[in-house]
Amino acid sequence: MQLSLAQRIAFGGLCLMAAGLSFSISIAQLGLGIALLVFVAGFFGKSALRENWAGAFGLKVLYAFFVLWVLWRLFHVTISPEPLAELREAREVWLMLIPLFIWLYIPDQKRLSLFLTCLVAGAAISSTWGIFALREGLWEPWVRGRGLTTMHHLNYAGVMAIVCLLALGFAASPYLEGKKWQALLVFLAFVLSLGGLWITKSRGAIAAFVLVLPLAIYLQLYNRSHRWIFLGLVALVVAALVPRLPESLREQYRLPPPEVHAGSQAERRDLWLAGWAMVRDRPWLGYGDRGYHEAYPRYQVPGAMGVAAWDPTTRTTSHMHNDFLNTWVLYGGVGLLLQLAFYFWGFIYYLRERFQLSSQKKRHLAAVAATAIVLMALMGLTQCHFTADIVQMAFWSAVGILFWLLDGEHCGR
Repeated sequence: MQLSLAQRIAFGGLCLMAAGLSFSISIAQLGLGIALLVFVAGFFGKSALRENWAGAFGLKVLYAFFVLWVLWRLFHVTISPEPLAELREAREVWLMLIPLFIWLYIPDQKRLSLFLTCLVAGAAISSTWGIFALREGLWEPWVRGRGLTTMHHLNYAGVMAIVCLLALGFAASPYLEGKKWQALLVFLAFVLSLGGLWITKSRGAIAAFVLVLPLAIYLQLYNRSHRWIFLGLVALVVAALVPRLPESLREQYRLPPPEVHAGSQAERRDLWLAGWAMVRDRPWLGYGDRGYHEAYPRYQVPGAMGVAAWDPTTRTTSHMHNDFLNTWVLYGGVGLLLQLAFYFWGFIYYLRERFQLSSQKKRHLAAVAATAIVLMALMGLTQCHFTADIVQMAFWSAVGILFWLLDGEHCGR
């Protein structure tokens, strides 16, 4: 399909964003900003935006939820004790344009493959550097890496987990087309990206990735008997492996006694206890981002340390280290319901549409893109990945790919 100059520039921006996700938030935002400028310029012009939007039922529903979310965030700005600071905290809502940009500026399978190539190649290159730099502490549990980037190792873990899933599905495309060497290269990029996930030593991200792999396979089984056989095999593997897990590994996922307040597990527990107390007092409205920091000292667990302790110097504390509890505390039950709606709509829509996908390579890619939604949710149980712009960008890229495949099936893509 022939693209206009503006559309080519926007597509180039999306590819820059995809490649930059594994290196720098600045590079990724620059690429996305280019696509945004093209979108704004064409929105009021004589472009094909309205025509391109036709037929994208799933995407339209997603953006209906987004609009409600933005309105709710603006309401919190108006009631905040610090409206300007609250407005600055709402800046990440523009990242929700990523699925729309993918729909508008990636018109065919060839360009989707190029976008994915940039995403996977960037992750592989960055991870390779990180693995080499951490080679002496590769198997040490507390020696952490983060690829060729300065981002926090937990953010890098979130990005790598999502990219690894997409790479796994993307590797199926050249293989099914008989391009074995291309498939091998993509699979190698997946392995290197998996190494990048490993060097972060993020227990939450690694465990979540392992847990969703069977789901990614299960979603691609169309025969009911095959699904039951697969579930039986998974149950047997779990029953055989779990009792044999070493105690040192189990300890990594066990909450300490109540009197212990030091350590990541204890600090998360104390944050969650304070969060639940805050939710009980304001279950529907929430505190807002700025109000949360002011109210937290009243709910802080006695003896709390580290991220669970309020800092009197900056008058702030950490986020809740749980995406859903964090939203509930900040934006109340209304905000949580809206988040759950736009979070999981893509997965629900996939379950409805997956049998309509015409080609096997689309099915593989759609399955892993849908699984990325569950992955993000599982990672979000122990870390606020949704408050990290770079992880959000990876997540919305996966969601955009999913809707491109599902709605594109009805639009001849």
